[in-house]
Amino acid sequence: MKFDDSIPIYLQIKEEIENAIISEVIEEDDAIPSIRSLAQQYKVNPQTISNAITELLHDGILYKKRGIGMFVETGAHKKLINDKSKEFRNSDIKGLVSKARSLDVSKGKLIKLIEKEYDKGE
Repeated sequence: MKFDDSIPIYLQIKEEIENAIISEVIEEDDAIPSIRSLAQQYKVNPQTISNAITELLHDGILYKKRGIGMFVETGAHKKLINDKSKEFRNSDIKGLVSKARSLDVSKGKLIKLIEKEYDKGE
């Protein structure tokens, strides 16, 4: 993984884990790799991984089984989908609409542009 220098590495790793849960590569109640294993995988300091894990524990995405490891919380998939959907609406959609308005792109034209782009993915 190539890291973006403008975003703290631990947040990028946190997002990678979240995306794995969203895409169900890692399922609810599955164990995630150890901090040491993730540090080796990403070639970062274990403290960086620990920071990402701490955030995920705080957000209720992971839970800890003492002496066993970290696991994906039941309901984490749905929670992440909801959180990312809100973030998408509040950031990306509002930004897109604002940009369209500033460029004098009509609502109808914007919708057509979105539909055309969306249909490319099918």
